[in-house]
Amino acid sequence: MRSMFKALLVTVALAAPLAANAIPVTFDLAGAPKSSVKLTDFNGFCLCGIDLTLNPLLGSAGGTLNVGESFSFDFFSIDIWGIGGGTGKIAATLGFDSPATAPNAGGTGVGSFLVFGDFVAGSLTWTVKNWDFSLTDGTSYRVSFDDLLGLTDDATTVKGRIKLLTGPGAVKVPEPATLTLFGLGLLGLGLMRRRRKIG
Repeated sequence: MRSMFKALLVTVALAAPLAANAIPVTFDLAGAPKSSVKLTDFNGFCLCGIDLTLNPLLGSAGGTLNVGESFSFDFFSIDIWGIGGGTGKIAATLGFDSPATAPNAGGTGVGSFLVFGDFVAGSLTWTVKNWDFSLTDGTSYRVSFDDLLGLTDDATTVKGRIKLLTGPGAVKVPEPATLTLFGLGLLGLGLMRRRRKIG
């Protein structure tokens, strides 16, 4: 009976790290100059243009996340004007005020458009879909910017998203089924030992 109790205690002790991922993480986004957006490599055949504007409220955006949670935010706006069309690249950088050690996330989007007065067609696709980051305290998170497919508006907003993958001090946690099998194995060892003592 004592061996069974020990096996149960060991199983509970192994399950304790599950609480290590319960620490929420607060993300505070930074405005300019940490965050930025600009048009590069523009080639057009038009009397037209593209204006990119960083969200002026980006510096006050943020959220507190538990593991597996995410939040989205307005990153920057695109305004297309004139007559004609073109292609180009957008270079965007997202900065953080918190966590203090969070590096900037940046990427390049490739886009094309056709505009004639109120008629607009176009798209924007990011060359990398997700950027994963790991901090020294064990926190890991994913940053992504939304693609714009089938763009039909002369003014639109590109959204960003942050998802918390692991919290600070996170450890690799065995799956519940693995813990159960391990516990049953310990229980079996305890019963075998008890049987030997009796016999």
